[in-house]
Amino acid sequence: MSFREITALDHLQIWGAVVAGPVGLANPWVVIPQISNLLIVAFIVDASVALWRRGGPVQRRRAALVGGSLALCIVTAGSFSALVVAGVVHAPTILMPGFFIVVMAMGYELVSDLIAAAQLATQLRASEQRFRAVVEAVPAAILLVDDAGSIAFANAHAESAFGYAREEFIGKPVEILIPERFGALHVGLRRVYGADARARPMGIGRELFARRKDGGEIPVEAALSPMPTDHGLFVLVSIVDITERRRIDRETARQRDELAHLSRVAMLGELSGSLAHELNQPRTAILSNAQAAQRFLAQNPPRVDKLAEILSDIVKCDHRAGAVIERLRSLLRKEEAQRHPLDLNEVVDESLRLMRSDLRNRHVTVGIDLAQTLPVVSGDRNQLQQVLLNLVINGCDAMDGRKANRRLLVRTQTIPQGSVQVSVADGGAGIPPADLERIFEPFVTTKLNGLGLGLAICRSIVEAHGGRLWATNNADRGSMLHCELPAKRD
Repeated sequence: MSFREITALDHLQIWGAVVAGPVGLANPWVVIPQISNLLIVAFIVDASVALWRRGGPVQRRRAALVGGSLALCIVTAGSFSALVVAGVVHAPTILMPGFFIVVMAMGYELVSDLIAAAQLATQLRASEQRFRAVVEAVPAAILLVDDAGSIAFANAHAESAFGYAREEFIGKPVEILIPERFGALHVGLRRVYGADARARPMGIGRELFARRKDGGEIPVEAALSPMPTDHGLFVLVSIVDITERRRIDRETARQRDELAHLSRVAMLGELSGSLAHELNQPRTAILSNAQAAQRFLAQNPPRVDKLAEILSDIVKCDHRAGAVIERLRSLLRKEEAQRHPLDLNEVVDESLRLMRSDLRNRHVTVGIDLAQTLPVVSGDRNQLQQVLLNLVINGCDAMDGRKANRRLLVRTQTIPQGSVQVSVADGGAGIPPADLERIFEPFVTTKLNGLGLGLAICRSIVEAHGGRLWATNNADRGSMLHCELPAKRD
């Protein structure tokens, strides 16, 4: 109570109306509400200052407007009430002019918030429509999966890819799209991903398959993108059916193997004279040893002490001829490429043995620098030997016309990155810098009678093995062809 005793009523006319105002003795306890008002004002001022310090322009404006108007209202109302009770002002104590200030300030802020919320809702609806339009236009199956593994959204491409109607996806566990043999494993992997959610491909280093509604499986590639929300973590899953890509890859590999075989046959045709000589040498040695054995046996008495040595030489020559024939049969055979662990030093040695007579006829000497401990590579022996033969032949061709220093250097080494490299250096005129890359393009050649396919096919073979093939020029003269292959992982 503001008055201890009301002695009279003071009739006042305010805005055309007559109102009664109290007149009496002030209550000494009225100071308590005034102290409370001061504490409330202090609290409002402190909160407004805190909001001002940590907020942006909008928060600062609200702190000043709302906090200031509230503080002004309480101070004005309290002061007005104190003046009425003290008899300084004759007015009703319920009249609070500051109240209108607060209502106007807070109403302004409320209307501003409502307008901003309406604009934000409009923007969100537009953003959602754009998002749906983009997701529907993407040529991939798009799924939105919540943190429990349930599908919350699926686009039209997901319907056609997996055979489910869109409403059949919603609420179903994502494991309906995982082959049964991987279902239990996928649940654990999904939980592991949730603990460290980040954008990345799914199943790195593994072949992925998805299950259709009819139970059939398709090869796929998938990418995961986390989407944290107020309702938990959602994951946007993009799935691409790569069945057609796999078919094209198989067809490309088949055509590459076909072209490599034709090139290999043509290359062996160029080496036919050298290969014939490789066969003639052991054949001649076998004939000479057999005739010598006949002469020893024709003596009286027959000499048999040399027969064991002669027969041993015949066996060695037969093995040598058989190895050449088997190597030729393997190179000429038309079959799919098969990867096996290979020692690249052995491939180099076999290639140089096949070209031994051709190198001699060309008056080319070969220096060999093979690494002692070379990691094993995984590859097709025939195709990699075809690459080595091509590199050596190109090195010999580069020195045609030179009478001196007709020397090749063949080197193998281990690269620090875990690869194996074989290089063939020649002493020719070198390669024009503009052609260092062009010589690997189809139908680009510096030979008068060349087709320009040899190095192009070699590069396709090396790249199919996960390696690379390139050329550089030596510091003094000539060029060097480099073939790098990844070492086989255990």
